[in-house]
Amino acid sequence: MVDLFKFEKQLSFKKEEYLGRLAKIRKTMAEKGVDALLVTTPENICYISGYRTVGYYYMSVLVVPIEKDLLLITRNFEARNVDAFSWMDRASQCRPYMDTDNPVDVVAKAVKDVGHEKGRLAVDKTGNSFLAVDVYEGLVSKLPNAKFANSFGIVEQHRKIKSTAEIEYIKKSCRMSEAGLKASHAFLKPGVTENQLAGVVHKAMIDMGCEFPGLPPFIGSGWRTQVPHVQWTDKVIEKGENVPVELTGVTHRYAGPLFRTFMMGKPAQKMYDDFQVVKDQLEAAIAAMKPGATSGDVDAAAKKAAAKHNRLGSFTKRTGYSVGLNYAPDWGEGHIIDLKANDPSVLQAGMTFHTPMSLRADKELAVAVSETTLVTEKGPQVLTSYPRELLVID
Repeated sequence: MVDLFKFEKQLSFKKEEYLGRLAKIRKTMAEKGVDALLVTTPENICYISGYRTVGYYYMSVLVVPIEKDLLLITRNFEARNVDAFSWMDRASQCRPYMDTDNPVDVVAKAVKDVGHEKGRLAVDKTGNSFLAVDVYEGLVSKLPNAKFANSFGIVEQHRKIKSTAEIEYIKKSCRMSEAGLKASHAFLKPGVTENQLAGVVHKAMIDMGCEFPGLPPFIGSGWRTQVPHVQWTDKVIEKGENVPVELTGVTHRYAGPLFRTFMMGKPAQKMYDDFQVVKDQLEAAIAAMKPGATSGDVDAAAKKAAAKHNRLGSFTKRTGYSVGLNYAPDWGEGHIIDLKANDPSVLQAGMTFHTPMSLRADKELAVAVSETTLVTEKGPQVLTSYPRELLVID
């Protein structure tokens, strides 16, 4: 007989992997003279502890002392997520607060309990930190003898290099992304709506076990494709229109994005020409993704490809961004490392990037293409797989 009330942990990784991450982070803390981290970024909390919830609109803080046990301060309603997803012990390592409490008081007490009320505390000031100004000011007020520093990089420098297990999750997410495009390819025809297409895409990926992404799929058609990050509507897709589809599968919160462009009927030569531009940019960027190359090197390679087509002026954004752990408001890790002009950040084996190339201009039909790529010791390994061409629906 099934025990309906048996509660089992659903760890994304073995406890040993989490402890290995924690040891590396503490080593970095020691090098930077940090006594305790106050982690508020949902991805960083998940990376260290395994704890995850969509309820991060309420304040959560993971206190990481240099030596003592971690303490998680979170809303009481969310505390069972420690039991479900974290290697931590809820009874001893979770400090839940009620909705009527001031969570800043609970955090300040936790800092005192681990003995660092006079220490150097590092907080998430950069990136998707979810550290509100009033919360930061409250912590400074309640811990007047502490010194506060920016923690950015202490966790992130380790997140950007993926473990074997993380890479396997990203690969699985890439398969989900491919399924979403395959379903789009089979479903698309003049007369269907963007809403219907979005439903088909979601079903195909969710049927494969896809979790919710940090951003929704981007689906539009015709004139609407001039709008970046366009969302689906009840617009009918007509013959002669383009339909760029950008999406990502998600496995244990790890993303593997993919972008392709569909064309309803025979395209004009300009569409083929424009697609060749973005395809050449993509392939040049991927070829440049080698250990020791810089972010700026990859960006320059993509721009050189655009310049050969006299379309450098159309290249107005970054070339790509790191992908891995994701929560809204993003499915990428661009705040950790981007691929952009003049950036000296050095690529290392184990980094994963999404490189979306697109051409969008007023009174033109947009085209786009992308891949998710892993940097290995031998060079780039493209993890996504779908025909790298303008996809024509006859």
